[in-house]
Amino acid sequence: MNNLPLFIAGFLISCIVIAAIGILIYAAVLDGRYEREQQAERAPDTA
Repeated sequence: MNNLPLFIAGFLISCIVIAAIGILIYAAVLDGRYEREQQAERAPDTA
């Protein structure tokens, strides 16, 4: 295999992995926000 096709294949796989990790991090951030909203609704108002 020549260098260029190998580089392109590695680059594409890296892009897919980076996109997948980014989506997972974004989902974790959204889950944290949702959890805080749920805890705020369950907690009695003390103010």
